Amino acid sequence: MHYRPFWPKIKSYKNLFCLLLIVLILATSGCLSVKTTKSTATLLKSYERLPANTLIEKINSLTEVNSIKGNASLKLTDLKLSEQGKIEPYRPADALVVLQRPEQIRLLIRVPIIKQNIADMTSDGDKFRIAVYYPDEYRRFLIGSNSGKYGEQLEKMSGQDEKKLQQKQQISSIARIRPQHITEAVLIKPIETKNSKLEYFVSDLAREETDIVPGQSPKRVLRSYEVLYLLEKLDTGQLRLLKEFWFDRTQANLPLAHMQIFNQDGAVVSEVSYKKYKTIGKTAFPQTIEVIRSMDNYILELNFENTQENTDVEKSVFFLENKENLPEKDLDAS
Repeated sequence: MHYRPFWPKIKSYKNLFCLLLIVLILATSGCLSVKTTKSTATLLKSYERLPANTLIEKINSLTEVNSIKGNASLKLTDLKLSEQGKIEPYRPADALVVLQRPEQIRLLIRVPIIKQNIADMTSDGDKFRIAVYYPDEYRRFLIGSNSGKYGEQLEKMSGQDEKKLQQKQQISSIARIRPQHITEAVLIKPIETKNSKLEYFVSDLAREETDIVPGQSPKRVLRSYEVLYLLEKLDTGQLRLLKEFWFDRTQANLPLAHMQIFNQDGAVVSEVSYKKYKTIGKTAFPQTIEVIRSMDNYILELNFENTQENTDVEKSVFFLENKENLPEKDLDAS
């Protein structure tokens, strides 16, 4: 008995190619079963929820830190081209930081090792002053209001030399940093529960994240949060979302992990992350703070080092003078 083979006789390479193409089409269309392994996020253990008033006490306890001064490592990332899938991280810089409640700040940014000044800035909560020292061709002394929007003016502050485009973008990014963006992230204002216009509530939220542990491969985890929503009651009777405070339920003491700040239109204007808490008196205070300002096209990360808290600070520290006679620009004048 002769059996006809299942595989047809191949007369040419052309027939071979056609046959392989048919197999490929069948495989990709699901006719051939292929076993795949899909990784899922690991659900992290979560601790008991806390009542809303306890979460508010955690926020208000941060006001026990009245002033901070010390060194910090500063990392700046430019988001101007983020819509094209590109971000531009710059080399870390050294910083000298002085903060005092309610909204005063002095921030001096320097080149590491050689300690050459890049920029110096202050804010009293209403006005800011920024001195750009380096490089020489972009030296400026800028004065403006914390509530002002100066995007176009800052883009025009330097020339169009393509060879210096990257340097121009970095200086422009530094000039876009508003000192008050740092004060509102670090010196969080207390929640006035007796204010009749304030409303709040809490809810649970789980978010999939990448967990990075030194010496281990990154893995996807599902982290649980308890979120405190702070709202303002308007004269029209409507409610406007002001802030969200995210507390990490995967840690026993439920530390504040994130804060989001919203504008009048309900859009997120600032996203802040808090890590590496340090005990100051009876208060746990974060030492690593990341501020994401998508509308201002930058991310700023501060890692505090060798800080002193609740010490006396001279008022003159928070007033920046144009001692080097830099070309001065009042951004509100135009």
